[in-house]
Amino acid sequence: MTCFRLLIIFILAVVWELAEVCTADGCKRRNYGHGSVVCVCDADHCDTLGPVILPPTGQAFVVTSTKAGLRWKTSTARFRALRNLHRGRDVEPQAEVQADIELEVDRSETYQQIIGFGGAFTDAAGLNILSLSKQLQEEILRAYYSTNGLEYNLGRVPVAGTDFSTHPYTYDDVAEGETDPSLQHFHLPEEDIKYKIPLIQRAKELAHPTQLKLIGSAWGAPGWMKDSGKIWGKGKIKPESLSTWADYHVRFLQSYGQHNLSFWGLTTQNEPTDGLEAGFKFNAVGWTAEEQAAWVGSHLGPTLHAAGLSDLKIMVLDDNRIFLPSWVDQVMSNNVAAQYVSGVAVHWYTDWITPPSLLELTHTRHPDLFMLYTEACTGQWPWQPLKVVMGSWVRAETYAANIIEALQHWVTGWTDWNLALDLKGGPNWVQNFVDSPIIVNAPKGEFYKQPMYYALAHFTKFLPEGSLHIGLSRKQLTEEEDIEVDYSKARMDQSGGSAIIKLEKEFEIKNLERAEIMKREIAYSDNENGISTAKDTIVKRKKAEEDNKINPNNHNERRNEKEWTKEDPSYGLRYIAFLRPDKSTVAVFLNKGHDPVSVGVKDRNLGRILLHLDPHTITTAAWRG
Repeated sequence: MTCFRLLIIFILAVVWELAEVCTADGCKRRNYGHGSVVCVCDADHCDTLGPVILPPTGQAFVVTSTKAGLRWKTSTARFRALRNLHRGRDVEPQAEVQADIELEVDRSETYQQIIGFGGAFTDAAGLNILSLSKQLQEEILRAYYSTNGLEYNLGRVPVAGTDFSTHPYTYDDVAEGETDPSLQHFHLPEEDIKYKIPLIQRAKELAHPTQLKLIGSAWGAPGWMKDSGKIWGKGKIKPESLSTWADYHVRFLQSYGQHNLSFWGLTTQNEPTDGLEAGFKFNAVGWTAEEQAAWVGSHLGPTLHAAGLSDLKIMVLDDNRIFLPSWVDQVMSNNVAAQYVSGVAVHWYTDWITPPSLLELTHTRHPDLFMLYTEACTGQWPWQPLKVVMGSWVRAETYAANIIEALQHWVTGWTDWNLALDLKGGPNWVQNFVDSPIIVNAPKGEFYKQPMYYALAHFTKFLPEGSLHIGLSRKQLTEEEDIEVDYSKARMDQSGGSAIIKLEKEFEIKNLERAEIMKREIAYSDNENGISTAKDTIVKRKKAEEDNKINPNNHNERRNEKEWTKEDPSYGLRYIAFLRPDKSTVAVFLNKGHDPVSVGVKDRNLGRILLHLDPHTITTAAWRG
């Protein structure tokens, strides 16, 4: 009996392996029991995404990925003409084709342009990629930077070591008690020469030389520059080393230039608040906003200009959005520093406890600065025992929801953290393991594309640099009138008083608890800058309700309104639209709900398409015209 059971188990295992290979979308599926599947790449097989090729005008190219296991499934949807108007709204030829939610693209409503998407060339990423065969090394780089992959155009490059190195180091480490203010001992170590530069050069070739934008970010400074004497942990740059620290950055840029790698941007410090924290464990330098502004204005900016690097985009903060807008306010209040600053770098780690209105407010106060997300990963919290979760669709949805939320609030792009990690989520010299869209299993000669990888693709492959965020409005239809609801963004008037930013909170709701939350308001005091109440584009109440003839809290009396509660199948829906440089239109949808949702999308130039979104689905549609 035991032998028979073993035989059955063996047969089932063989069948499972065959099932991994034989899939229509090219994904060699493997299920680790964490909710969805990974796609396996080995010496014999690796799925690709292929370039986005749009069908003729009148049709939309549609791509779908699901928790159920679909990965980049392509199809087309046909626009149906809008033939006539009825009581002020368009009516489709077949009125019986109903949708749970109706959306309309508005190209006249424009916001920010996309800069790009990318990941980080950490030591850990380089070690993992180079642990594989030459063939699989190439597959990973193609998976990220080629037209058959994510088509990344950004690459974040640490200035020396991070926690995702095998040991703490900088470019000018000298014996204890010694200093090197002239940087005579400055040099690029093996980590740069072997693990970073060759991979960046190959990525540059795959992405086309003119398209790859590199961003430099420093973690730790040489111990002799810090008042703590250590690369890691709490500590600031000594006053006498501020100019040397600026020179150090220039030497980094020049050294990479000798390898034909030029940089587009530079952040002023990775997470400057880390270096202010007692007991912080890894590479860090501490700054307050005022100190950072003084250093940029008196040292970094002038040093870059003197070195002929004035075109470099200097980004301040490079920390969590919980510090917005105050950090940027304080930096930009320094007129000397402000002339050198081009943008704001943001990390995602506190987004779950801070509203996206902070991004909106930052843009309103500093409209000439772009905002770019420069770091994100999952599995980083101490209460998450599994740092790498193979096949987690929850993490894919978290990525997609955050990208949509950020792009809805003036953010110009999104940069992931490590390009590749091992099965533990490392290496990391302080055991600060996390997850990654690509996980490497060197002993087996395999790597795995996590659901996060495909979630990213729904944005990165469709939104090239220069894509313009446009309006995508929801129509809530009642018996008495059409109520247009703009769920993408709250706009603000500037007429004095305090800032009341009325934001549609649908995009922040945790665990999909939505009842009445869409009307929540977030208030900020801002008498100095004279920003007043936001335009109430979130919900337009019927006149009867405004006259208190209908009690909004009485569900029985709201029979003429659609209830935005869990009974509404679209309660878990997020969406956003863009106009690409080639004038085609893109709309991205995330259904985090447990129910299917049908979405009607109206383009007044073409008509209406109907999309069916299964539970836990990411869908992107793109069309000409």
